[in-house]
Amino acid sequence: MSGPGSAASGWQRDDPQSARQPALAADAEASVVIVGGGLAGLALAYQLTNHLPARDILVLEATEVGAGASGHSTGIVGPGVGGPITTLVNRHGRDRARTMFAATLDGIAALRRMARALPDGSELTEGFQLVAASAPAHAGSLRRQAQTLRDLGFDASYLDRDGTAERIGSARYHGALCYPDVALVNPWLLVQSLRAALLAAGVRIAEDTPVTAITGGDPVTVTAGGHRVRASRVALTTDGFTTGLGLFTRNVAVIRTHVLRTGPVPADLLARTGWDGRGAAVDSRSFFNYLRMTARGRLLFGGGPALLEPRVDERGVAAVRDRLVRELAATFPALADVPVTDFWSGVTASTFDRLPIVGPVPGRPGVWFAGAWCGHGLALSALTAELLAPRLADLAGGPDQAASAPDLPWLRSTAGLMPTGRVGNLLLAGYLRGLDAADRIAAVRPGPRSTPPARTASAVPAEPAASALRPRPPVATATELPATATGSGVATASEPPPTSAGEVLISGSTQRSGPAEEPAVGAAVAGNRAVEQQVDVVIVGARVAGSALAARLAAAGLSVAVFDRGDLPAPTLSTHILHGTEDLRIEGVYDTVVAHGVPPLHDVWVRLDDVKLHFRHPDDPGLCPPRDVLDQVLLDRAVAAGAKTSTGTAVVGLRRGVDGTVHGVTVQRADGSVRDVSARLVVGADGRNSSVARWVGARQYLTARSERALLWRYFTGVRIPPALLWHRIGVHIVSILPTGPEDFVVIAQPPERLQGELAGRDVAGFLRHVESVSPEVAHLAASGDAVGELNRVVRYPCFFRQPFGPGWALVGDAGHAKDATLGHGINDALRNARGLAAVLTAHWEQPAALTAGLARWARDRDRAELPNYWYGQDIGRGGPVTTMEHAFLARLQRDSRAVSRLDDVMGDRLDADRLLTLPRLAGAVTRRVTGGESASAVGREAVDLVQLAWARRRAAARHDPSAP
Repeated sequence: MSGPGSAASGWQRDDPQSARQPALAADAEASVVIVGGGLAGLALAYQLTNHLPARDILVLEATEVGAGASGHSTGIVGPGVGGPITTLVNRHGRDRARTMFAATLDGIAALRRMARALPDGSELTEGFQLVAASAPAHAGSLRRQAQTLRDLGFDASYLDRDGTAERIGSARYHGALCYPDVALVNPWLLVQSLRAALLAAGVRIAEDTPVTAITGGDPVTVTAGGHRVRASRVALTTDGFTTGLGLFTRNVAVIRTHVLRTGPVPADLLARTGWDGRGAAVDSRSFFNYLRMTARGRLLFGGGPALLEPRVDERGVAAVRDRLVRELAATFPALADVPVTDFWSGVTASTFDRLPIVGPVPGRPGVWFAGAWCGHGLALSALTAELLAPRLADLAGGPDQAASAPDLPWLRSTAGLMPTGRVGNLLLAGYLRGLDAADRIAAVRPGPRSTPPARTASAVPAEPAASALRPRPPVATATELPATATGSGVATASEPPPTSAGEVLISGSTQRSGPAEEPAVGAAVAGNRAVEQQVDVVIVGARVAGSALAARLAAAGLSVAVFDRGDLPAPTLSTHILHGTEDLRIEGVYDTVVAHGVPPLHDVWVRLDDVKLHFRHPDDPGLCPPRDVLDQVLLDRAVAAGAKTSTGTAVVGLRRGVDGTVHGVTVQRADGSVRDVSARLVVGADGRNSSVARWVGARQYLTARSERALLWRYFTGVRIPPALLWHRIGVHIVSILPTGPEDFVVIAQPPERLQGELAGRDVAGFLRHVESVSPEVAHLAASGDAVGELNRVVRYPCFFRQPFGPGWALVGDAGHAKDATLGHGINDALRNARGLAAVLTAHWEQPAALTAGLARWARDRDRAELPNYWYGQDIGRGGPVTTMEHAFLARLQRDSRAVSRLDDVMGDRLDADRLLTLPRLAGAVTRRVTGGESASAVGREAVDLVQLAWARRRAAARHDPSAP
């Protein structure tokens, strides 16, 4: 496979290969035939000589040995496979992640053993490898990776920006993960040393012998160079060239990456960088740059955006070269005068999960494949050769059996599907461009901000002078709320002093203090009342998020006052559903809620037009508690923990210092009297239309309005099955859920433009609408007696808000709200409150650490909630299910694993982007095209969806929730 930029590498030009071995001249036989003369194939042949006579091994190479990826590699032999270690832990669990990473370290050791045993040199050296943060936002991820590796028992460390610059001689990076023990080789010399050793041992190598066909069986028949070769076993080690044989065309993507090489770097210039030339570095982008010095004093600098092999052209290659030159100059300005002398590229195969494929080829008895190294071929192929050789040599073993296969974490016969064909290549190319765009956006985003010592930078104001302090008991870290509350709720800490001439009351405004005058509505009013209550934290809003947060803070020893303008308990906007039992169990109220007669929902029945799905949850059922029950249970919990709660009491303004820091609130009782409450932190838990958010001017972003209305009625007198029925037919959605032994709620979510047709209907009219959408839901509800009026919410906003600032924070729907069609609001609120409580109780006494912790909490919130936020926008759209969505669902319906993932997304247990993957989109495209639709029209629709996804990612990248 050749193309623009695929010239001989600098390694090859330095040490040209001796005369090629003759091509296959006649039919032949062998015990094992290896197709592919790169490192993977030659290493396997080398290991096979320990088990078979050398003459029984035949290597077939289409051009010359090492001419593919092996001879074009940079020779960095580092650890890792399948993505960052944190990703492996999340996907596979700690034990499996540990096994996989340990195997890559074994691969480095295997390559060292092989290189040292060869008679000819390979310029093997030892060193370190950095994974360097190319963007401020990446530094935290690398720090977490280093900690995870240490927790798993591996040797890794995190270097700050100065430590990174000292180690690699460049100030470009923002920190780095450091692997202390890697190998560096000249990969071309390594392959040539293997070739010489194999020929000396008697292994047959035929170069210029392309394989054109392989027929599985006993024996396997290989057609190569116009001749037939019969073998007991065939091993394909063709990596990026495998698709040319018609194999794995739907499982791997073939991409081309590029490398620059400079002329020899003078010692004095290298010294100016501060780097001693040892070690290597890759950066943290999806398509990373990598760099190292060769044993002959040249700098290799490669990577950049990968090009999808079928779409490589001269213009694209030239753009990559120009970009690499610019990035080399930005990385090492001191080397600007060192000329770039070589530029080359190589092809590699990659799977969607970034794990190799090593195993029998499906439908080809006797044929094995080892490849799709995803950029880690040097270490992984060396280890695979050691472990696979005994299996292939066991010719008496009969048919391939998994039980006797080598113990490789990536042992498998295939991988997940990739998009294919013209449309698939277009999608993949767009995906690669999108990853590159995301990297560029991350590079210009601000990272975590350092906190200057000034008081205005702290999320919670600094303590007053020591003489004003009273003793404070230790503050516990909130993780799991204990079963019995121990916090006293007594105000034991110092608080900001009562209102002084430098403080103002902000009511509906963020104005600063000015000359005294008669206040107008919404103006800044000079505070002149005595403070009647002093606490650590005021929480505005006593429903789910507010009460849950209050319970945790009070149990940890903080004094907490909770205010709510409503006389709770009372109904409120809600989708009612709680997905799973975990959140309520963590809060310690699950048994209490169930004791109110709320039935566990073990079954979920979903219908989307003609697609029907059933989810069963025997061990983790959902619940649909009436909001007056749930809110009261959580409020009682907060009171038991020691929080002081006042319902029917409205917060009408904020108390602020001259620097804008919030110091408390002004409240108005039901009798109209007004009083001031001082606090170090005011938390808005007052819903989507948060007054606190408005008063502090919290920045709102990624804002949308739901295209659906939310209407619901409560019923009683009928026992319905303990299940959630959620039906979307055409443009309408209806659902029914039991809320008690003989109580239930029926919810309608019509497009907002049609909700007026339901607004004035009586109970019978409401049920007729439900029946027109789902007779099944209407049948269950028909015998019930309506309780209360029809509840209705329309044109409600969905958004993210800046969740904290000097003296204030936002939690629950006040800080972030999804489309209610998704039904994640209660789970989101409880999770968000737990995260805030953990930060506050861990760092309450250290203002700078608290500000940094809140910044992490804010970024973690956005990172966790964004995928399902966008998914909520999609399913909350006011139109019918699209043709593409229908094709996707029809395909998903036949895949039990995908159905399970849809269940997890709907249940708020999995990010939607783990379900709505590119291969599944490609499958939907294929289904429609094979069904007779226009390939170009369907392709354009698919590309529009990919572009929408990247537009959303770019939009999100423009907003840092930790920035003011």
